Formats: sequence, structure tokens, C-alpha cells
Amino acid sequence: MMQRGYDFFDEDFLARLQRLRLIAKRIASRAPTGARRSRRLGDGLEFADHRDYVPGDEFRFIDWPYYARMEKLLVRLFHEHSEADVAILLDVSASMAPGGDIDKFNYARRTAAALAYVAMGAGQCVLLQPFADELHRHLRVGRNRAKIFGVLDFLDDLTATGRTRLASCVERFVQRQGSAGTVLLVSDLLDCHRELRDALARLSMLGCQTVILHTYSPADASPALTGQMILHQVETDQRMNLQITDDVLDSYRREWTQFSRECRRMCLSRRAIYVETPTDRPFEQLMLRTLKRAGVLTG
Repeated sequence: MMQRGYDFFDEDFLARLQRLRLIAKRIASRAPTGARRSRRLGDGLEFADHRDYVPGDEFRFIDWPYYARMEKLLVRLFHEHSEADVAILLDVSASMAPGGDIDKFNYARRTAAALAYVAMGAGQCVLLQPFADELHRHLRVGRNRAKIFGVLDFLDDLTATGRTRLASCVERFVQRQGSAGTVLLVSDLLDCHRELRDALARLSMLGCQTVILHTYSPADASPALTGQMILHQVETDQRMNLQITDDVLDSYRREWTQFSRECRRMCLSRRAIYVETPTDRPFEQLMLRTLKRAGVLTG
């Protein structure tokens, strides 16, 4: 399956992607939420019927093999499933790879790749939208999971830098997108969780199912620090001298618990799904949990 050397998509991960085919097949066996079949002229998914050619029809829809046999011009019609995209918003701010430690960033990119793969295998279009202080260049891919290598190439080229401006990025995304079936937002929510309520309110205007994948490392939740430290805020470049004691660590853990609960409450208040995604959670378990919570996988 490997086509080029990736920094963080190793052979083991690609093999696990292959195993996700079973999940994609189960999803594909169900009608996508909000999907409807319409009979229209176009390059849809499923052949429906013929009709006589009339001037103005596009030549590419003419059934040329039929014309070669019968010398009559017919135009092919298709059933088209008209569901909206699955949009994956991926946080690429500096806090996703603090101090050059990219474990959390790699986990987030693997998550985005796997979600895209399953969605494409289920016959859905996927929009990958990185963001930090602004929306970055995006990638839109079709309903063929063979295009996963384009997704891997795209994600492999991303770097974690800049500040997180969640509310303004979501605002621009909503203005540009117009509609979506499912929005999956992958972020550590650090330094932007107070913007989460406004971001969720804007996403609700799309009439879509929103899933927040709160991605964090064990060190985010419970740092193993002791003694005199210089803490560096990578997004603002601020530094603080601090003596790390047991009391300080206990206070930090309480703040972290409160932070997580607040994020969860914000999601519930906007009817969004909140999924904790610690980087030590087995990957397949994360995929199953996320897809079930999103309502696209049953059983």
C-alpha cells in the first residue's frame, strides 16, 4: 500500500487503514444520513436510464457504444446521491506540537486520515481543512478510497505553527462552505476553548452533525514535571519561571478536569458530540467510538 516515504504514516498504520475497510463496508451498506437519490443528467454514481439526445446536451453523456450499434444518439442518465461533504477541520496550531514534540500532532493527522478513508469508503466526499490563526489550503477528495494517498501526501506536508483562532476560522469556513453533512473538528482546544461556544453556534447554522474530537496527550492532562521549570507558551512565546511542587501539580490537574468538563458542556449545549481522544487510546477503539457517536456506524 505504501507509495512514498511518510514521516509518520508507517507500514503498521497503513495496514490498520486496510483493516478499516470492514468499517467502511458496514457504513456503505446503509444509506448516508440525509442522502437522497435523484434522477438527473450528470456524472453520478449509478446508471439509471437513457433518453433521446437533444441539442445542447453534453457530448460526454452520449452513449457512444449504443450509437455505434444502432446509429441513434441516446444520453445516459444517472441516479446521484446528493449528500453533503464530510468536513474534517484539523487544528495545525503550535500547541499541537509543543516544543517540537509531534506525537499529538501525528495522532491528530492519523485520526484525520482514518476518518477520511472510512468516509470515502462509505461513498462520501471529504473536505480536509487545516486551520490555526487562519484557514489553510484545503483538500477535497471524492468517494474513492484509492485516493487515500492524496490525503496522506496532504497531511504529511502539514506543520504545526501559529496561534489558534477557532471562532474566526469557523466563521470563514461556514461562510465558504454553505452546507455540510458532518463536521469533525480535531483539536486540543488549548487557548481556544472559550471560543468553542461561538464556533459551535456557527457550525449549527450549517444544519450538520458536529463532532469535536478533543485530542490531547497524557502530558497535557497530567504532566510529569518536578522542580524549577521555565514554562513556554508556544503560541504566544510567553515564558514563566515556576517551582513545580505536588500542590502545583494537583492544582493543574483540577484545572484540567474543569477544562475538559467545560468543553463537554459547551458541546452538549449546542447538540454537538464530544469525544475525548487521548493519544494513548488504541486507534481502532477511537475510530469505532467516534463513528458510533457520530451516528454513522451501528452495532
